Amino acid sequence: MDGSTRTPPAAATVAGAVAAVAVGAYFGTRGLAVARQAGFADLVQGFPTGSLQLDRTLVALGAGALLAVVLATVAVVDRLPGWPVALAGLALDYVAGEVVLRQGAALVPQQPPTAEQLLAVLVAATGAGLALGGALSAVARSAPVRRWPVAAALAAGLVVGPGMEDLFRLAAGDGVASGGRGWSAQVGVSVLAVVVAAVLHHRESGRPARTATAGPAGTPTAEPAEPAEPAEPGEPGRRPAGRAPIGAVVATAVAAVLTLAGLVTRWWVVDVFRLSPDGLVGPRRAQFVESVAYFSPVAVAVVAGLVLVGYAWRTGRATAARWVVLGFATGPLLLLGLRLGFVAERAQAYLVLLAGVAAVVAGATLARLRPGLLPWDAVGLLLAALAVPFAAPTVQAELPGTGTLVVSLPSALGLGLALGFGLVLVVTTPGADADREPGRTAGVLALGAAAIALSALALAPTVIRGLGLGPSEGVALTVPMLVAVSALVLVLLFGFGRAVDRIRRDLRAEATTEGPRP
Repeated sequence: MDGSTRTPPAAATVAGAVAAVAVGAYFGTRGLAVARQAGFADLVQGFPTGSLQLDRTLVALGAGALLAVVLATVAVVDRLPGWPVALAGLALDYVAGEVVLRQGAALVPQQPPTAEQLLAVLVAATGAGLALGGALSAVARSAPVRRWPVAAALAAGLVVGPGMEDLFRLAAGDGVASGGRGWSAQVGVSVLAVVVAAVLHHRESGRPARTATAGPAGTPTAEPAEPAEPAEPGEPGRRPAGRAPIGAVVATAVAAVLTLAGLVTRWWVVDVFRLSPDGLVGPRRAQFVESVAYFSPVAVAVVAGLVLVGYAWRTGRATAARWVVLGFATGPLLLLGLRLGFVAERAQAYLVLLAGVAAVVAGATLARLRPGLLPWDAVGLLLAALAVPFAAPTVQAELPGTGTLVVSLPSALGLGLALGFGLVLVVTTPGADADREPGRTAGVLALGAAAIALSALALAPTVIRGLGLGPSEGVALTVPMLVAVSALVLVLLFGFGRAVDRIRRDLRAEATTEGPRP
């Protein structure tokens, strides 16, 4: 059989990887900006003594939940083509946010947020969900040869997103002041990359696969090819991939509702017990309000994460659960970002970007060649968590000249290793199951991405407060400890998976030794 017609061309693979980097970087900036905006919706209204508005709080918090549900739905529905949907998300966000609403990339909370700003956040959430969900769908429904490099490229985009945003700002003019022009340039390049990937993928997948065998007289006769791998539905000449795993969408929706309910409860407590206008309330109430505002979201995020992990375990056992735990832990770390500054520290910024890309390549390679050697996703998380305390102003004041690098470099290395390993592991370990049921793989990918979005939404105030940007620095170690616990869970899942694999090998060896019974 001539397999040349079934092997994805190098051009389609490269185009898919470039598009994945662009979409990952877009989500790492715009999508996480939505989570940051929504997470602060109830804490910036009239602070510290004004009243809170429930309707606007619900809309803003709903945008964060909408982001997770949209990306999960788009990823698992077989009839939605991946790259075209990602293109629609990019176009929707740019046209509505930049041209119509004039919000651009600057989603800054106001007191209280205006109706136009709330609409911009909703549009941005929908666009980011469509973009990332389409990219996940394209990864899951790609040919096996193309699947893992495109997944690694998506991980690289998520890791170096802040750096790419800064690069476009620098190329657009005068650094930070050119944020609007830089964002327009980034969207334009991303749209172009996704268009090229969609066109090449469509052309490659539309070619029929045939085999030529010699007939009795030596005359070649055409035989039907083996069933082609399921690709994105809607393409000519391809069979449908099967029913979408709606359970992943339901689990994501349940986790989103629980997150929304928990944050609304926080809103109610803060509104009731916050400082009164007459100033007669003592420091105990102020401390209580602050604790509820910045510690209760940890419990909310954990409950939502447990829902996603539970369904992932049911779908793909230890490997799927590891990806969701990794997504839950990387949400606040990605929200923290790499703290790059190309304008003032260009040499350090380039070093951090190269280190992040190299770490992603290393993680993807380990997932392909030695996935059972060590839990590299846990190792990467621990390395990234160690960098978080160094981001506090009190620590950086003691490290003049290297304060940014001491945070950005370990973060890039840790996140790159963890995400590169985790994403490639989840799209390659299922093997034949992923080839027969790409919708199931897309569902597992969507659960991890939803965990990133929901944990970033719930923990945004905790992350920002942990940097010492508010009246208290008591939460500085909250995120590192949460990430460390997640790394421990990854180690336990890794050990359990190794034990199960060993038992299966022993059972197969025993069955082979005994042979068939008479």
